[in-house]
Amino acid sequence: MFPVLRYLRVAILTGLFLVLADPARADAGWMGFRNDSGTTLIIQETVSVGTGSRQAKPQKIFANETVRDTPPSGGAHRVFTIYDSAHPDKPLYTGRFPAPPANENVLYVIKLHKGELVIEPIKTAAATTTKTHPKR
Repeated sequence: MFPVLRYLRVAILTGLFLVLADPARADAGWMGFRNDSGTTLIIQETVSVGTGSRQAKPQKIFANETVRDTPPSGGAHRVFTIYDSAHPDKPLYTGRFPAPPANENVLYVIKLHKGELVIEPIKTAAATTTKTHPKR
């Protein structure tokens, strides 16, 4: 009935595919946290906004759970506060975590050692995307 709508639908789907298949985003490094402490933890990021800062939404990480995030490019570091979920009013750790470069992934393993919180970074190379062409 409206042939223009059919072409518009194809154009929108193609554009959406190109945005989601951005190779620069696929090569971006990620950072994450793995909770090896045996207790449920809460991680909350402090985000710089203009001349001030604000607290991002807190995230619970259960024992043996891993969460990860692709940080925005150009960030030198990110500030996180880690709490025990049983005592959310007392921070266990507050510190800066370097944002990984585009070709690197960093997993911060959170452990308890003699009652102290220990954070160990594990770095791996990011998977690179290569274009392969089928043999003809």
